[in-house]
Amino acid sequence: MSALSAAKAILEADTATLVAAATGGIYDLDETGPQGINRTITPAAFDANGIIKPCLLLKLRSSEPDPFLADEGARYVGVREMLEVWFYEDDGYSNIETMRNRVFSLLHAVQLSGMFMCLWAGDVRNQRDTELDANVERSTYQVTTSKSA
Repeated sequence: MSALSAAKAILEADTATLVAAATGGIYDLDETGPQGINRTITPAAFDANGIIKPCLLLKLRSSEPDPFLADEGARYVGVREMLEVWFYEDDGYSNIETMRNRVFSLLHAVQLSGMFMCLWAGDVRNQRDTELDANVERSTYQVTTSKSA
């Protein structure tokens, strides 16, 4: 299981709080394709008028070596991946704040799928996606595991 699918499974399992707030759904790039959330591929993320509902998109950036976790003799090295969680809503940021805080509670300092350690690494706040005509924020989590020969 990848870090992305492990994180998504945790988020989707929180039906009482996160899923209830993310009425437009929780997606990853495997579902949306490279363009992310859009009215064609993810119509459930929009209401009947084409206005985006509160929703999330998960992306995983490329892997980088973590030199602090390495053993040349045993032929393994630490791997850092940055998990991005994008939060969308039409008007204001109150739903985004609720979702962002809940994602932090679910992912920060959690071992994903028994393999990956996940730590909050920062937020980008109060942005606007002009293509979707939506407010957007992003939380980034550093996910660490190891790779061996």
